[in-house]
Amino acid sequence: MSRLAALTKRELLAYFYAPVPYLVMFLFLLITAAMVVPSLQGNQARVDYVYVFSWLDFALLFLIPLLTMNTVAEERSKNTLETLLTAPVSDWQVIFSKWLGTFAFYTVMLVPTLVYWVVFLQLGEGKQALDPGPVIGSYVGALLLGGLYIAIGVFASSLTENGPLAAFLAFCIMIFMMLFTMLFEAIPFLRDLSSDLVRTLVSFVSQRDHFQQFLQGKIAVYDLVYFVMMTTLFLFLSVRAIESRKWR
Repeated sequence: MSRLAALTKRELLAYFYAPVPYLVMFLFLLITAAMVVPSLQGNQARVDYVYVFSWLDFALLFLIPLLTMNTVAEERSKNTLETLLTAPVSDWQVIFSKWLGTFAFYTVMLVPTLVYWVVFLQLGEGKQALDPGPVIGSYVGALLLGGLYIAIGVFASSLTENGPLAAFLAFCIMIFMMLFTMLFEAIPFLRDLSSDLVRTLVSFVSQRDHFQQFLQGKIAVYDLVYFVMMTTLFLFLSVRAIESRKWR
């Protein structure tokens, strides 16, 4: 575990010494303000936390790939991945540390949004109480969604030495998952032949449907299983991707 902690610290500190993560954080907070501030203006300000993260599943399609594009790709392009893999650390420790370091930075990005919780509490004082359920659910959902997107980004980065290409691949995977159900329903042949089980499996793929449940304050085992399972899947694929380099 000490090796994992050292690798994670290395990955996290790298974000604070590079310009792109600061740009991503700035854009993230700017979009958040752009979505929330209009709802706070005027006499009809709405005490509803859904505005804070209602856009998150779309915005992170663009922001997370920028964070993850060099997690493995840069190591490969600089030929430092082989050196890292020959150290006394396992492949899964390398991949998990990259995911964990990025996830820690993503969590830091979420911290400033807590100010809106205070603002909404003040707005609702003596008028309309802020329901803590959707607030807690929103943050749980935001963390799970970010974790999944980061795992996808790390996987995409493990496939290539080109950072921008890794970002594009991650974006394509995320958008495909989001639109998979819609695309399936748009093809009459597949829609007519599919059984209820197939439809259920197809609807399970979309991260948006699961994330929306958290925004409503519903923390269901079904949705938790989805995010944990899909995140684990992409981390597993990332490990397999770097393992395959040993056989080339």
